[in-house]
Order: sequence, then structure tokens, then C-alpha cells
Amino acid sequence: MDTVEKRLADIASNSLNCIETVAADAEEAKRTKKRSGAASLATVHILNRPQPANSIGSISDAEMDVLAALIKQPVIARVQFIDENDEEDTIFITRTTPRSIPGFKIASYRSPLGRIASLAAGDESTFRYGSTKRELLIDSSARLKPQREQGQWDARDTEIDVRDLGRFTVGSLRELLEPSTGIELGDLDALWDDDGDGNIVEGVRRAILTQMGLRDQPILDRHQDEIFRMPIDSRCFLSGPPGTGKTTTLIRRLGQKTDRQALEDSGEEMRRIRQVEEETNRPHESSWILFSPTELLRQYVKEAFNKEGLAASDEHIRTWDEFRRELAREELGLLRTSAGTGPFVERRTQDYLKPEVLDEAQWYDAFREYVDVSVANELRADADHLAKSDAPDLSKIGRLLQEAFKKPGRSFYAHTIRSVTGLIPEIREAISSRTEAINRILTRARNALTHADNNFPDLLRQEISQQLSANPQDLDEVDELEAALEDEEEQPVAPQAGRSVSRQQALVRFERALKSLAKARRARRRVSEKSQDGLLLEWLGPDRIPADSEISELGELLVEQSRLKRFERLERLFLRGIPTRYKRFRSEMAKAERWYEETPAKASDIHWQELDLVILATLQIANELLSNYRSRAELELPAVGPLASIRYIQRAQVLVDEATDFSRVQLACLNELAHPSIGSLFLCGDINQRLTSWGLKSNEALDWIGEKIERKFITVSYRQSQRLVDLAKQIAAIGGSQADDIILPDRLDAEGLPPVWRANLSDNTSVAEWLTERIHEIDRMVGKATTIAVLVNEEEQVEPLALELNDRLEEINLSAVACKDGKVVGNDRDVRVFNIQHIKGLEFEAVFFVDLDRTVSKHPDLFSKYLYVGATRAATYLGVTFTGQVPEQILPLLHHFGEEWPS
Repeated sequence: MDTVEKRLADIASNSLNCIETVAADAEEAKRTKKRSGAASLATVHILNRPQPANSIGSISDAEMDVLAALIKQPVIARVQFIDENDEEDTIFITRTTPRSIPGFKIASYRSPLGRIASLAAGDESTFRYGSTKRELLIDSSARLKPQREQGQWDARDTEIDVRDLGRFTVGSLRELLEPSTGIELGDLDALWDDDGDGNIVEGVRRAILTQMGLRDQPILDRHQDEIFRMPIDSRCFLSGPPGTGKTTTLIRRLGQKTDRQALEDSGEEMRRIRQVEEETNRPHESSWILFSPTELLRQYVKEAFNKEGLAASDEHIRTWDEFRRELAREELGLLRTSAGTGPFVERRTQDYLKPEVLDEAQWYDAFREYVDVSVANELRADADHLAKSDAPDLSKIGRLLQEAFKKPGRSFYAHTIRSVTGLIPEIREAISSRTEAINRILTRARNALTHADNNFPDLLRQEISQQLSANPQDLDEVDELEAALEDEEEQPVAPQAGRSVSRQQALVRFERALKSLAKARRARRRVSEKSQDGLLLEWLGPDRIPADSEISELGELLVEQSRLKRFERLERLFLRGIPTRYKRFRSEMAKAERWYEETPAKASDIHWQELDLVILATLQIANELLSNYRSRAELELPAVGPLASIRYIQRAQVLVDEATDFSRVQLACLNELAHPSIGSLFLCGDINQRLTSWGLKSNEALDWIGEKIERKFITVSYRQSQRLVDLAKQIAAIGGSQADDIILPDRLDAEGLPPVWRANLSDNTSVAEWLTERIHEIDRMVGKATTIAVLVNEEEQVEPLALELNDRLEEINLSAVACKDGKVVGNDRDVRVFNIQHIKGLEFEAVFFVDLDRTVSKHPDLFSKYLYVGATRAATYLGVTFTGQVPEQILPLLHHFGEEWPS
């Protein structure tokens, strides 16, 4: 046995011994382990403090998860090193928390010592090993992929790096130690193989992709590892070309940052983690959320998280579209529900936004300035009106408020809250006296009508029911803002069309109509005849409305009460008043012909791009108010109300995959969801892969989203061959982007094959025939089933092309399946047909981009992005078809292409 084979055999023997021992120990521990939980405590005061019971259960669940992970994948790396005293030692690395095993030194990859697995043979670095820091030289490293076959442990395609000997790929460690002596009939040709023992290959061999999804990479390279280990409170945008492991780094980082054992060495980090847990009532292990731009990628990211041992539910991994709707409807009260509450109805389409809204940062800045200025002006005007009042209690309060607004504050919203807090008792007393006077007037009005006609309550109910059925109307803007100041429990249930109207609901509507009339007369305006209140007032007529003197007095009292309530309920005014201010902003900007062509047919209609603006303003102002509570020890954080809702949705860590497909406003919203005590925001993406007109267009755009977002860049691509990398660089240049350097790892099959193309394939039949020929070539070259994707421009193309292709692939026992709306069907052997918009972030061994000339005509500004994304999904094989001739824009790329692959 030569030196190389002996050295590799020693590594193989030691590795398999450790794999078997760790797996057997974990199996025995799982078999004997009893489920601990609340029952193990003598007394549990769940109502007073539920955390101990939950904590014990969580620890037990975590331990069982660790054991399951060790049984499935005992170790992932073996590293042999030499210290400064020339003493040799070996350490094994596990994916998650290891158990103590006699005879072996084992560490978690998530621990500081785990960084050793990312180094190459010959590298030197300082580690805390034992009780001291030591300079270690890596003598050899092995990246292991353990798997159990027929009751025996083996490791397949192990990458071994030995100092002074080189790098090798070993197909089977078991085969290296126990070489097969018999020769089966099918192996006779191996005797003529010039490469000798095919189990050991000099160099690194890339594995063929046999299943669709995200590549599992348990050990990161040195550059990825540095980013993975950044402190938990880091705010980072990780960019890099396709296949460089951005998503993998994100996933591995979250695994470490939710592992308490990996974080225990950092006392400050643990202190802040416990603070966030206390404020959000959410365990740190689940205090994270990741956003994906597509449902398909969301599913595969979720699967990758599960491989990492992270419990990733649908609540943890979200798309912004569905999260936005839930957030706006359930937490922020922005979207209307079946109960009739909520100021907006989200519409999927719109025809009134100008193209300039694609500069959404300027659009939002204009809206936010409008909100801030209007709130400040209105409050100062209210204070001035109160100060000029003839009522002594109001004038006193008004003068004190004027003084409060004279003092400059760094943050208007928090400063205003602090300034007014001391006046709240006097304000509430003044409100109470006016509420009593208002109620007396309204009671006299209803008593007069019921005295004249005992059937009036039922007549009123009938009329309101008819009005609702005939033409349900929105509230007046003034009434909407007034309603926003009321607590949810104070707001009566509004009557709904088609449902019985109660006497109490009818009475509330009657009193509200009189209030609207009184306020309108005082403001010298009319109540809209088409509004809910206007319709009811018209039915009542002048004979059933109180005398002018009563209405005048009621209007005065209501205005005084309203101004006082604004100061009593500033937090609600600031947050719940944003929708009304947006409607005003939209109306004024439309008149000025800025941002909007016109206003929508209904003031309550809102498009998702607009809803993003309203959500961001709400989150930013709420966080400013919450920071006021956190900065003052004497204050307790709100437990109910709008601020409490936002407090509870915040997470210790917020992560975004393919961040360049999110707008700056959307990313700023996600930034606000990161709890400020930790503020962990981790974005990853590639500017060249942006498929949306509103997505990130430059690294500089990040400066608007938030402060101190670090830029990190990785360049080693583990996906593509050199030929496909060269093509991707030129595609990026055509799109006007900087073609960043892409470094390929040192592996045997780096050059790859040229992509292929064919023009004038004008129908599904000719496209399917050409695709079938190419798939036959791939099948012959690879020798086993691999992952193949066919990308089309329109959802309507998916199923017809899949049917045509499926008929032809039956000859080689393959199937083509239609993945409509990005949903995955079939199995990993199938050829899958997708609309290209769904496949961001995924990788396949082979990709075919159909009808590229149609992409150019449909997306003249974005076609290079679509082509870049499509081309960079392929690891080795890429094919492109054109309906007609090759467009002029694509001609510079044709020298990269051939017409077929070798048979």
C-alpha cells in the first residue's frame, strides 16, 4: 500500500470508528431517555409564571432533536492538527450539539472551535482548545457524509485534504478499508480502466445533483464561515454570484444563533436574548422569521432548515405577500374584516399609480413627511384652540400644552408623549364633563322621538337595514379618524348588510348621525349625502332632528371633546390615524399630479404597493414610541393596544433570502420587525438576479433601509462549470451590471460543457422534440437520473409543453410534469416545467430556457435579469430555444453556445 493510500486508510478507519461510536451512543441514549416536562416538577405555578414548564419541555425536545440528528448524521468532519509544541491531535465535528464520547474529542460546528473544519490543510489559526489558546496547524481534514447501508456505516464522496499530499475524493470509506475481491460480470470493464482504483480520485469531484432543492453544505468555506460567526446583533447584506452559498450561510448562521449552548460563552448576548424573550413572550429558539420572495423557494428553504435541525414551521418562513396581508389585517388593523372594521380593502390591481412610484423610497419619504408635518400642525392647532377657549379648564390645559410644544425634542412622537403625560388626569376630567353633557343632549333627542312614536326604534332598524342592503357606504373621513381613537372594546359592533340590525346598533347609528351633523354645521360644511350618516339624516328629515341651538351646543361639545381625546390618546392618534392621513395624502398628490394619475374609485381601496407605505410608517412610529418606554425604567411596556401588537410580532432575528426581489420599503418594514435590543437583520441576494422592477438596484440603496448594514461579498461558486460562469458574466454585462469576479473551487470537472441553443422552434411540438434529444444526451452522459428544469415565460405554457414532452420521454422511462404556479409535483427523476418567475434560489443539473426571444420582447428592461437567473440555475447543462430568429440583444452571447452535446 503506497503512502497516499495508507494515509487515507488511516483517516477512513478512524472516521468510521467515530461515526459508528457516536451513532450507537445516540441510539442508546434515545432508547433509555425519558421525556421530562412539567410533571417532573414538585409544584408548577403555571398561571403565575409559565416559563419554567415550557423551558423544561423545550430542553427535553431539544435533547431529543440532537439525538435524532446524531443518529442520522453522527459527524460531518475530521480534522487532524499539530500545535505549537509539535503535538498531534484529532477532533471530530458534529452538525449540532455533540455528546461526550470516551476516546474521541468532539465539538459542534456551531462552537468557536468548530471553525477549524472550514480551514484547509496547511492553514494555521489560533483557537481556544482546552483551557488555553493554542496555535494550530491543520495537517489533514476530511469532510464526511455518513450514511448507513445494510446495517453498516459508510461515508460517500468524502473530500480529504492532506498537507503535502494534496486533495482527494474517496467514493466509499468502507470500500477503501474492505476492498471488494470478487468481480461481478458488470465490473469486467473496470479491469481495463486506466485510472486504476476508481474509489480514490485525485482532486475534488463534484456530485451530480440527483434531487431538486438547496444544496446541503454542512461545512462552510473560510469566507462563509467568517460571516456565519458574526455576532448575533449584526446587520448584514451578503451578496455574491449564484451558487456561492449565500442561502446556505444564512441557514447555518441561524442554526448557530438559536443554539443556546453555542451562545453561552457570550454573557452580553445572552442578557439581550433574555430581554427580548421577556418583552415578546417568545422563546429565543423560535424568535426568528425568514422571508422568501416565492412560495416554491419558501418550501425548499423550509426543507433545508429541517436538515439543519431547526424546527421551521410555516410561521417562521414566510413570503412577504401573505405576511403583509396577515400583519395589516390581524395586527395593525389596516385591512377590513367581516366585522366591518379596518379602513382599507386591498385590491390586486390598480390603474392610478404613476410609474414614478417605482422610486418607492422618495414616494415613502414624501408620505412620511406629510404625516409628520400634519400631525404636528394639527396638535399645535388643537392646543392653540384650547388655550383660547372661554372654558377655564380648557384654557388652562391649552396653555400647558402650548408650553410643551415649545420645547424642542429629538423625536417628535416620543417627545410629545413625554410632554403630555403629566396633563392626562386633567384632560380626562375635562373629557368626562363634556361626555356627560353630550349624552344628555342625545338622550333628550331620542326620548323626544320615542315619546312621539313608540315604533321609532323598529322603524330606525328597518331603515338602516334597507340602506345597508341597497348601498353600503364608508364612514366619512372625519368619523373614521374619530373611530380610530377609540379602543377596540369601546367600539360597538357595526351593523352588516344582510344581517339583523339590533336596537342598540340602530341607536349608535342614530347618535352618530346627529354628531356628524353637529360637527359639520360647526365647520360650516355639509354631511355627504352619499355617506352612511347623510343617508340616515335625509330619512330623519328636519322634523326629527333637534333644534338648531341643541345641534350647535352639541357641535361645540364634540369639538372640545375631540381635541381633548387627541391628547389623551396620542399613541392611538399617531398609529391609527395613519390610514386617514394616507387617504388625504393620496388625494392631495393626485390633484398635484404627483405619484398618482387619480384617486381610486373608492377611498377605501388600496394596492399592495401603497399598503407597504402605510405599514412602514406604522412600524417606524410605533418603534419610536416603544423606544420611549424602553428608555424609561419607570414605564412598563404596553400589554394591550396597537403598541402591544407590534411589540409581540418583533423577533430577535429577521432574515431575508433573495433580498434583491424586495423593494426598499418592504425591506425597511422587515428591518422594523427586528427587536432593537438585538437588531439582527441578515439579508442575502444578488443584484444581477433581481426579477422585479421595484427590487434593489444597487448596494447603495441599502443605506436608505437602515443604519450600519454591513456589506459582505463572497465569490467562490460551488454550482456552475467554468463555461457557464463565463456566460453568466457576459449576460450580467449586457444588463449593465458589473461582472464581478467569480472564483471556482479547485475541482476536477471545472470546465464543463458549452451551453446549446436552437432557433425557429415556433411551437410546442418542435420544442419538445429538441428538448427530448438533449435530455437523451444528458441521460447518456450522466448515467443516472438527475435534476432537469424547463423554464417558460407564461403560466399558460407550463401544462401544454409538459404534455408534449412527457409523450416523448416515455421511451427512456422519464416523465415530464407541469409545476403550475410554482408548485412542486412528481419526483426528483421527473423533468419539471416551470414558469421562470418561480425558480429563484434553486439549482438543477440541467436547465432549458424556452422562447428566449419572447422574454426579450415581453421584458425589454429586465430580460437580461431573467436570462441571468435562468442560466445560473444550471450546474452543468444549459439549453436555450427561440421561437424565431435570435434577437439582436442576444447575438453577443452566441459564441458561448454549441448546437448539441456529444453523444
